[in-house]
This record gives sequence, structure tokens and C-alpha cells, in this order.
Amino acid sequence: MNTKRFFDYIERNGVKSTCNAVRQHLKDRAEDRHYNDSISAMRPDEDELKKQRETCFEREPLISILVPAYLPEDSHFRQMLRSVKSQTYENYELLIGNGGGISENTNAAFSEARGEYIALLDQDDFLEPDALYHVVKEINRGARLIYTDEDKYDTATGKYLRPFRKKDFDMELLCSNNYICHFLVVEKKLINEVGWLRSEYDGAQDHDLILRCVEKLKREEIAHTDRILYHWRIHEGSTAGDPASKGYAHEAGKRAIEDHLRRTGITGEVIETEHRGFYRIEYPRAAYALRYRLQLGEGITAKDASSVDKMAALLEANPDIGAVGGRVIDRMGRIVSSGYMEDGLGGYIPMYHGMDHNLSGAFHMASLRQEADAVSNQCVMLREETRSCYDSDTGKMCRKIREKGYRIVVDPQLLFVKK
Repeated sequence: MNTKRFFDYIERNGVKSTCNAVRQHLKDRAEDRHYNDSISAMRPDEDELKKQRETCFEREPLISILVPAYLPEDSHFRQMLRSVKSQTYENYELLIGNGGGISENTNAAFSEARGEYIALLDQDDFLEPDALYHVVKEINRGARLIYTDEDKYDTATGKYLRPFRKKDFDMELLCSNNYICHFLVVEKKLINEVGWLRSEYDGAQDHDLILRCVEKLKREEIAHTDRILYHWRIHEGSTAGDPASKGYAHEAGKRAIEDHLRRTGITGEVIETEHRGFYRIEYPRAAYALRYRLQLGEGITAKDASSVDKMAALLEANPDIGAVGGRVIDRMGRIVSSGYMEDGLGGYIPMYHGMDHNLSGAFHMASLRQEADAVSNQCVMLREETRSCYDSDTGKMCRKIREKGYRIVVDPQLLFVKK
């Protein structure tokens, strides 16, 4: 955390929150050192790249890579071009738009695009050589919107850091932050349907576009490639280097989420959290006595009485959510339960278990409302339609809820204490 960001943060959030942010930053820095040392081992070798070049897909769509340009630094721009030229999937075109704002430049390139799919790439970032190859694999599985994992590249040190291993599509997260971000590839037909980038959202133009796109898609049409294929360059003045440097982008992100709520008929207030560019939707209070059932285990109580009301409000505003879980902490402030993810073997992995609940986690993800495969049956609110799913076995309960077609959400801001 540089000096400018430190003082900005302390002014906005106070000393206690700043101390927690510094603790999280130091933890992230320690993990960065291990990541940079291991990145070369994660890359495909020459034999694998050769195999990819020789692969014939059933569908081999033309992909139009759009780059909005504005006075790019020469060496950064050349590295971006080299990364495109080195792609193992070769049916692409590169279009560069300049002369206006970021949305205007991207739209200028889009107007000339011939591809069936559109890929968005910034002028000073760069791709792994197998980026398009893995995107086309997902296209052949029926995906219309594809995103990949990413990291950051520090120009000053020449090191890779902050690997962002993203979740599969999560609407709650997307309404908290544009976690999808880079590398984004979208079917051109879909963009034509929802509209191109809107200049009034510059700084959050991708977030706005993604929200408009996913509103039209089925979940199975959204694919997440869990590989780091995009490198977001950090340099002086970049958003990657200092997220607080572009306040207009944070305001645009807030408006993009507000527009999404209006389009989908959901009533809620979008609030920026203590972390710049991260948001929370507060929903109108709802009576929960009859329509919703709160289940708390022995010795578990709400730290704040409003937590129960907020659970009901979330269910009331989102009919597709079948269960809401809060975050349970022990007397020492350590996380006991905050949702679970399936491990692929029939079991569940606890999210953030044992972590100090004052920390926000990598990319602040631990502090954000998000979907989970399961929430504890010891701290859950169910809607009337899913009450029959309640079970003494957390896994069985949540599988029943999801089989009914409902989402399960955990909200880490709703704190419960286990005595």
C-alpha cells in the first residue's frame, strides 16, 4: 500500500480499518513472492504449444481482438502486439481504435470487426500464447461469454504478482465488483443485442457491458477458464497499480449496478464499501416472521439485531435465492463458517475457515456477498418454498435447495457469534 493510498484509506475508513487493510496487504505481498517463483512451471511447454497449433476444433470462429489505444508507451504496446501474434489459435483479427475515449475507441474498432466473437484487450496488457485456444475450447462447449483468470505484471520489477483465481459465474459477486474483468470474450451477436460500450460509464465500461450481457444469458452459456491467461500491467498511473487513482471509475461502477437493478426490477440501494470499486446492495426491510424461517444452532446469536432483518430483505428482493447464510465467528473473531464450496468428490470445503474476520481476503473477496454451494444449517434463513429442505446434514440440505433451482448465498457482513 503506497503512501497516497494509505492516507486516502485512513481518511475514508479510520485507523482500525486501515490497520486491517495493511495486515491484508502484507499477507498478499508474502504470497506474491511464491507466485512469481512458480509461474514459469504453470506455462505450457513447446510440445504442448505445438499440439495446440495443430488442433482442429469443430467450430473455429474468427475472434476480433479490440484494443482501445491512447498514447501508448512503445515497449508496452509492442509486448501486447507480440502476445497476440504468438497465439496458438490463429483465426483472429486485431483491431485498434484511437482518437477518443476508451468506449469510443473500442466501439470504433467494434464497428469494423468481422469476427463471430469479440475479445477485449488493453493497450499495455498482454496475453499468454494459449489464451485464445482455451477460449475456443469453451466456445465449442456452447459458451457465449468467456472469462479467464488473470494476474498483474509489475513493470518496475519485472515480476508477476497478485494471481486472481476467479470463481465460476457468481451474480452476487458481479453486483459487488467486476471480478470477471480480464480476459473477456463475448459473442458479437450478443453485444449487438444489448448494445455497445457506453461512454458515460468510462472506467467501468466493461462492468456495465458484462451486466447487460449476463442478463440475457443462461448460466451454462457463461464459461470461466480457470487459467491465468491475461497479464494486467502495473505502471505509474494505471488502475492496476493504484485503484484509488480513478474515482470516476468507481462512481461509474456504482451507476452500472444501479442500472442493472432497474433493468431487472429489483429495488435496492448500491453503496460503495470501504474498499474502492467494491459495492454492496442494501435491500428494503421485509417482514420475515411468516415467509422465512431462521435456523440458528445452540449458542449462536446475531452480533447485530439487524442481521436477521437483512437476511429476510435479501430473500424478499431475490426470489431465486433459496437460502441465505450469515458468517459465524468465535469469541476470538476467527471465522467458524462462511459458506462452503464443493470439492468435486462429494464433500465440501469451508470458505475462509479460521481467518480473522476483520481481514478482507485476497482481492477483498472474503468481505463480499457471494454464492456458495452450501451454507451451515446452524446459521441459515430459508424461504417458505425451501423450508422442507432443512436437514441435520448441511450438504443434503443445500443439495435439495439447489435441486429445486434456487441459489444459495452467504453474506459475510451478517455476523453471528458462537459462544
